[in-house]
Amino acid sequence: MSASGLTRVEIDQHGGAHCGWCDTPIAKGTSRVARAFFHQPGHYSRNNGATTGYNQGGPQDLYMHSQCTFQYDANPKGQPAGCTGCGKMVEPPHRVLSRFGKPGARCTPATSGPLYYCFSCTHDFVQTHRELLTGYLAAEQSEMPVAWRSAGPFASSSEGGPPALPKDKTLRAQYLGCFHFEPPQSEEDAATARSRHDELQNVISEALKRDRLLRKRPADTSVDHAAIGEAPRKKRQAQAPEKKGGQKVDLVE
Repeated sequence: MSASGLTRVEIDQHGGAHCGWCDTPIAKGTSRVARAFFHQPGHYSRNNGATTGYNQGGPQDLYMHSQCTFQYDANPKGQPAGCTGCGKMVEPPHRVLSRFGKPGARCTPATSGPLYYCFSCTHDFVQTHRELLTGYLAAEQSEMPVAWRSAGPFASSSEGGPPALPKDKTLRAQYLGCFHFEPPQSEEDAATARSRHDELQNVISEALKRDRLLRKRPADTSVDHAAIGEAPRKKRQAQAPEKKGGQKVDLVE
């Protein structure tokens, strides 16, 4: 397994994993994208489907909703970086990124660096896994609003809105072309992708609302977790140490 990268698309067989970006459950029987990363030895990282125990560390997978995996890199101050797929240097206007969410602040970029993909490699990955992504990804779905505020690379997750997409029509068409299948998926499948997108954004939106309620509670007052639809859990945030060749991973148990 490579140290970092999107490795495959598969059907979730158990329904126990949480998405690496939005930290909401990945439903059993739905498609998910596996991203390889290096985990430092220690407690289990969030989102890998486990909540307790010790992780021996090393290369492993973390899973993401297909709809959360790809985001347009709208950072106007971003620096050129190598495409994870082909290694070619690409600048923000011409690349897609895939990033983890920050523990304790879902849909907010984590401290670990994102993966960058050129448009061509993004399209090749989507096309390679066409069978499992049909009905989950579509060019039209890529233009639909998301539950988190997405204008800018470090935007707050406090409210939703349209995704940050290129304003230039040619560049926008090139980005959306990453999610065109060959042969094209049927209108029924495209409609299913849009419906699934809406359903997932509703789930994420409700999770963000619960997060805001938890943040607003007085420090000396207990929370009725049942009333806000979330089971109580003990949290601990820590930062894994740097290790040559690996990534920093935010931890929580």
